[in-house]
Amino acid sequence: MAEASLPQLRGDAEATPCPSVLELEELLRAGKFSSSRVDEVWPNLYIGDAATANNRFELWKLGITHVLNAAHGGLYCQGSPDFYGSTVSYLGVPAHDLPEFDISAYFSSAADFIHRALSTPGGSWCTAW
Repeated sequence: MAEASLPQLRGDAEATPCPSVLELEELLRAGKFSSSRVDEVWPNLYIGDAATANNRFELWKLGITHVLNAAHGGLYCQGSPDFYGSTVSYLGVPAHDLPEFDISAYFSSAADFIHRALSTPGGSWCTAW
C-alpha cells in the first residue's frame, strides 16, 4: 500500500492546512487498516475502544495519563475518576449515539482537556469509544 500523507501547506505560514474532501477520501483509501484496540493517531494521542479504556493495566503499559470518554454513563462504561484513581485524569462526556444529540456542547471542555493532557510533560491521552 502506498504511504499517504496530508498535503503540504502552501502560501501563508500561519494558515491551517485543510485537505479537500477528495484528498481525505484518498487518504482513507490509501491508509492502512488497524486491527488493534488502540492506535496512536497523533504523537501522544491515542484512540481506543471500551476494552482498552476499561483495562487499567493496559493504559499503564501504554503510558496513558488522561482518558476522555465520549460514552460516559453508558451500560458498559466503567470509566469514572474513582475507577482510574489518582494516576489517570478522566473526563466523561455523556454522549448518546443518536442523530439529535448535540455533542458540540462538549467540544470546548474536551479540547481544553486534550490541550492540558498534551501540555503535560510525559502526558498522553486515550479516548474511549
